[in-house]
Amino acid sequence: MTEKEKMLAGMIYDANYDKNLIQERLKCKDLCYEFNQLRPSQIKEQTQLIREIFGKTKESFYVLSPFWCDYGYNIEIGENFFMNHNCVILDCAKVTFGDNVFIAPDCGFYTAGHPMDAERRNQGLEYARPITVGDNVWIGGGVHVMPGVTIGNDTVIAGGSIVTRDIPDHVLAGGNPCRVIRPLAQKFSEDDLDQVMAIWLQANMQAHEFISADYWESNAKAVRQMIPASEVYVCKENQQVTGFIGLTDDYIAGIFVDAAKRSQGIGKVLLNHAKQMKKRLTLHVYQKNEKALHFYLREGFQIGYEQTDENTGEIELLMVWEENREK
Repeated sequence: MTEKEKMLAGMIYDANYDKNLIQERLKCKDLCYEFNQLRPSQIKEQTQLIREIFGKTKESFYVLSPFWCDYGYNIEIGENFFMNHNCVILDCAKVTFGDNVFIAPDCGFYTAGHPMDAERRNQGLEYARPITVGDNVWIGGGVHVMPGVTIGNDTVIAGGSIVTRDIPDHVLAGGNPCRVIRPLAQKFSEDDLDQVMAIWLQANMQAHEFISADYWESNAKAVRQMIPASEVYVCKENQQVTGFIGLTDDYIAGIFVDAAKRSQGIGKVLLNHAKQMKKRLTLHVYQKNEKALHFYLREGFQIGYEQTDENTGEIELLMVWEENREK
């Protein structure tokens, strides 16, 4: 096998002294140098050079100089890709980015690794492991991604993180080493329906002991039919729904969290997701549901008026949150 074939196969290979690999790197770095000398206004020329450097591009992308990589042909980017200034990709193995990936300045993606023993390392030997970044990912400033890492879809990596292990879908992750900080809300899928309904029934019965369980059980069928047509967002952990929020325009039909996951910030994650989309939110809370009442007051809601729920005979409070008021 050639040293290039070994490199692409993930084997130990001669990185420093193989003439063919040296020539390929020099060719790529000459193109990067040419790219970095272009004026910022020379967008057409920049685009042409990136298409020449990268192994695969789609229609819409933007890479800001300076940018450096090793070979170029191992880099594949999806649609609507953006990479800010001063990023480095050591693409000795495949580095693949999905659609709608935003990369902040001073980031690095390093597929290359070296033997731990100095003797082999000094011989110029190394190995390479692929890096994969999913769709809809935002990578903050100064993030460094190590060999063999996969970053899931719809995930945010906090600035300054060192990513040494795989990061799942739909999370905020950060730190050194990078770890999951909290889940991010995602759109409801009909595959989630059974789990969502189980949480809905469980949460309502536990939070509203002053209302007969028969009331919630008798309404479960109607709610099950409404949820797929509603605006619903869920949080998940290992593909299991841990909580969800239901919205009708600016009205919160409810926030529900699995009993085993309460007091872990999931309700606040779901509420903040709604706040990012809406300028005003309203909801009704039973007066006797003191825990929920305190939660919404703590999160900036104010009590509007009280009324009696005709179905249960219980007093409920209208609560209102407005973006401008919170600021």
